[in-house]
Amino acid sequence: MFRFLLYAALTLTAAPALAAGKAAENCAVTSGIVADAVAQRVSGRAQADATATLADGDIAARFVPAVQPLVEWVYTLPQDQLTGDAAAAFQAACLEQAG
Repeated sequence: MFRFLLYAALTLTAAPALAAGKAAENCAVTSGIVADAVAQRVSGRAQADATATLADGDIAARFVPAVQPLVEWVYTLPQDQLTGDAAAAFQAACLEQAG
């Protein structure tokens, strides 16, 4: 019985740390997509081409659905915001939202 309680306690205390780690990973990958989309836009690529390039790129399949909305968002940004700060701001907001 004691082993079960110890296992349960360890599992419950580790869950928030695992969730935080997963959120950090998700935010890092999606902010990387934002950074790549900014680079694509700055280089003059069309939005559809940037979306296709990033979706076919070297990202995990679970992040592919996030490519289109992130690229769409980047292509709405004013020209003066197309810097590395866009990805950093996105990552900060993502981590804040993840809690």
